[in-house]
Amino acid sequence: MDANVNVRPVTEADLPAVRDLFYRSYGEEYPYKEFYNDEWLKRSIYQDSYLFLLAELKGKVVGTASVYFEVGAYADLCGEFGRLAVDPNYRGQGVGSALMEARLAFANRRLHFGLTECRTAHPYAQRISEKFDLQPIGFLPQKVLLDDRESLVMMAKPFGPARELRCNNPRVIPEAFLLGQLALQNMGFRNDLIAVDDVDGYPIGTDFQVEELTESGLPSLLRIERGRLSRRHVFGNLQLSYGLFLLESRNVRYLVAREDERIVGAIGFTVDPIGHSIKVLELIDLRDDVAGFLLKELDAWAKEIYKAEYLEITVSAYWPDIQRTLSNLGFVPVAYCPSFVFHEVERLDTLKMAKLYVPLDIDKAQLTPASQEIFELVRAGFEEKRLGISVNETTRHMAIFEGLQEGELSKIAGLCTVVEKAAGEMVLRAGETGDVFYMVMEGKMDILAPDGSHSVGKVEAGDFLGEIALVSRQPYTATAVAATDVQLIALKYHDFENLINRYPRIGLRVMRNIAISVGEKLRLLNMKKLQ
Repeated sequence: MDANVNVRPVTEADLPAVRDLFYRSYGEEYPYKEFYNDEWLKRSIYQDSYLFLLAELKGKVVGTASVYFEVGAYADLCGEFGRLAVDPNYRGQGVGSALMEARLAFANRRLHFGLTECRTAHPYAQRISEKFDLQPIGFLPQKVLLDDRESLVMMAKPFGPARELRCNNPRVIPEAFLLGQLALQNMGFRNDLIAVDDVDGYPIGTDFQVEELTESGLPSLLRIERGRLSRRHVFGNLQLSYGLFLLESRNVRYLVAREDERIVGAIGFTVDPIGHSIKVLELIDLRDDVAGFLLKELDAWAKEIYKAEYLEITVSAYWPDIQRTLSNLGFVPVAYCPSFVFHEVERLDTLKMAKLYVPLDIDKAQLTPASQEIFELVRAGFEEKRLGISVNETTRHMAIFEGLQEGELSKIAGLCTVVEKAAGEMVLRAGETGDVFYMVMEGKMDILAPDGSHSVGKVEAGDFLGEIALVSRQPYTATAVAATDVQLIALKYHDFENLINRYPRIGLRVMRNIAISVGEKLRLLNMKKLQ
């Protein structure tokens, strides 16, 4: 590091130079124009929630950086190392390192948890963060909109008593286990995660009305919020109790659930109209079905009303029911934050989950080797979720699964695999013992008579075959051959049997639908014989 780099707080006299530095670093087309606004920069100097620093070299402003203290609630003692900008002509001269050292010195005095979200258009911020022992704990796919949607690597470091105050044995759904394990390892925490698979998630209530919050609903919501502080399963940096004036100034909105004109819950979130993104702040609810309803409604509003492209929520790592609910709605674990928030007398781990409403496009991210490990886990989660959503779309419209709820369809989708067959390949052979039920996603198949001599029918996308395999391992009664290239969803008898032993309602509903399906096929077959 160049010993001549001087780091100090920004003053009003520095603002023209800081603004020019942002222009040189980000360019004229940078979408967040407040960085170039003198009034916004001036407020940043005097806000208690910011530490605003600049770096000088030979009297010239060559870099700036900040620490934002309202990442969590006021008492969480979390800070985000943000807005690190170094003059392009002075990179490689220790400017970024000097700014990082100054921020860490402050963090050691003030914070329990520090994080940074590093760009992936280049690995510069990742490398400098690793140099100062901030470690990757998450990958946020396509979170920000700059020239295009760009992903961020989330990196973090604990300070002070964060390790000693951490609550042990978080309980997470299996989809989050490997990510949490790697994040704990990277930050030097003991891996004490417990994977919990036997949770269904919250029921999705249907007998509620939804609306945006108005001032008249505030007292009722505050009473609910005060009464359910022990049920803190969503974490954000703002809460309803901070007051409407502050919330409105930060572009916070609430969707409210009513039951018979009585307010029974709400979900608060910020909307970034420039970046087309939404961040959930808190969930206020009286019952699980209210929570499920609000999460599903926000998902729908995000896509249809707010036209969001990215939705993010931070939840308790000790509350697998909300994790499962979000997973059922298509959310994927993207970051695991050990000892992130204060609750009563200890610090809790949190799990950040996100949903994309645009196609996944992350393979151009430039990553350090440590960031690459996190990236691979998150990418796998999105690819599996995309498959699961495709399977759900197929199963949702199948008569054999009629009457099942969304969470029940998700359980079935989690057991399925996708099988591809080329035109001419045999899928089922008459007389062979069957143990696989198939649903057709794409393509067409010919159904042949038992002796294979002639076609007796076709199945197309949305149809299914081999359903008797879900009832018992009986021989297939017909032969099925791919007429075109086909993509099939396969569900094995033993997997389905284990599922219905745990969830009898699913078994009863599916068995009833199979009986109706088989009866209809026999009816049609008899009609053909009579013709």
